[in-house]
Amino acid sequence: MKIDPIEKGYLGNVNLKRKNVSVNWDKKKLKEFVKCAEDPIYFSEQYINIVHVDHGLIPIELYEYQKEIIQKITDNRRVTVVTSRQAGKTTTAVAVILHYILFNGHKTVGLLANKGDAAREILDRIKIAYEALPKWIQQGVIEWNKGSVEFENGCKIIAAATSSSAIRGKSVSFLYIDEAAFVENWDEFFASVFPTISSGTTTKILLTSTPNGLNHFYKTCEGARDGSNGYKYVIVPWEQIPGRDEAWRQDTLASMDFDTQKFAQEFQCEFLGSSGTLVDGSKLKSLVGRQPITETNGIKMYQEPSEEKSYICIADVSRGKGLDYSAFHIVDVSKMPYQQVCTFKDNMITPVEYTEIIHRVCMMYNEATVLVEINDIGEQIPSLLLYDYDYENILYTESAGRAGKRISGGFGKKGSSIDKGIRTTKQVKSVGCSILKLLIEQDQLIINDFDTISELSTFSKKGVSYEAESGKHDDLVMGLVLFAWLSGQDFFKLYTDNNTMATLRDKTQEQLLDELTPFGIINDGIDETENLFADDAEFMGGEVVNPSDKSWF
Repeated sequence: MKIDPIEKGYLGNVNLKRKNVSVNWDKKKLKEFVKCAEDPIYFSEQYINIVHVDHGLIPIELYEYQKEIIQKITDNRRVTVVTSRQAGKTTTAVAVILHYILFNGHKTVGLLANKGDAAREILDRIKIAYEALPKWIQQGVIEWNKGSVEFENGCKIIAAATSSSAIRGKSVSFLYIDEAAFVENWDEFFASVFPTISSGTTTKILLTSTPNGLNHFYKTCEGARDGSNGYKYVIVPWEQIPGRDEAWRQDTLASMDFDTQKFAQEFQCEFLGSSGTLVDGSKLKSLVGRQPITETNGIKMYQEPSEEKSYICIADVSRGKGLDYSAFHIVDVSKMPYQQVCTFKDNMITPVEYTEIIHRVCMMYNEATVLVEINDIGEQIPSLLLYDYDYENILYTESAGRAGKRISGGFGKKGSSIDKGIRTTKQVKSVGCSILKLLIEQDQLIINDFDTISELSTFSKKGVSYEAESGKHDDLVMGLVLFAWLSGQDFFKLYTDNNTMATLRDKTQEQLLDELTPFGIINDGIDETENLFADDAEFMGGEVVNPSDKSWF
């Protein structure tokens, strides 16, 4: 008996159609094909099968939110989806990608995940669903590999990890990134893949993930919600998933040792900072980054320089070998609240190059006063500024006994150890963290830079101090810690005419009064806040000096 060529399959796989095998079309098949092409939801529900953990291969049953996602990516170019755990986002992606490659020609899908194995697992699920399709609706297979497939209509799917080289050099028509919130070094990665999709007018991007702190994915979702970045937004908390009720919630919480914060993030789709962050989580959520007015070579400018304003630059220094970042802030200190107006961050720059950028930006901002962190190789920076650029607006520090460090009157003081910059001792960091927390939570420091907000969301308690969580960075945060420390110095009070500690003390007292007023206050003659702040001069290290005296620099 002669076997129909369509039944021979591809390389022994009878579930796949080979290339160059014709289909015997009839009116019914043709009508059905057209209907599937025009309606991805109909196609999915009629022809896609998935593997169920209990029942094996079964037809897909789309929930309403899955239909919404499919329709959104069909009608729009860019969609970001925040989902609860186990919400069927991979099943939805399978349906979307299958429809895209079957009913288009010469398109390439880049299927990326944080790990290559995860991306290939999604591709395997697409393959299973493809093999279960009727032959007349399939495209002939040209390649059927572990990490890629290709069809005779010119469509391809490439599965890879989210690295900067993942799809470099390829022309991608549809970019799908799974667990987008967990992609490390997002800016570098996306800068490398975006050129592969930016040239087309019909190219698509689909991002799906559970939340993972206030990072790049949070930024994208916020932009989608307010309509500022071209993405459409879908959110799928646990309540939208059929079969999940209060009993399910309690069981799930019990399995998580009643970690409500973890549940809120993984199942309620709430973007939260890590537990134990320096800045309270509710405050972190309220911080809203701005788009810089200019962004060039790592320099982000949020406010143009003004001749009437005073600025301070706080610089953190790294070795420039692709590890920690060199970073600085320009802060407007003319009045409270202080405002972050410019940032820089780069982990490849050399100290010489870094010094040139600091000098150039500080000159723009009215010859801003500079405080450099000098714990490692940082001493090079103020020396280069002073001797190569003749830049004198550099702050020196000296030991201040139990008060730790203070701004120094200069190199002329006998018996003191003078530094061109600041060494971040445990005490400096402790004082800086304490003041920074108050500045942010009392809205006395406006943070415009999203990367800074992201770092704050993972700047968490470790032992008796705070630092970045494993795999995260705190270079920008540490710059603000040093700024906060500086803002409590007597020098700063005289230099800016702002009394940071007095303002924070007053704000704290106001907050206490607001909290106590509804319950009535008994005046017993004792100031509730008198022990909240140490004596400013002693606590901040010191003696009062005249900041107009150039020996300060």
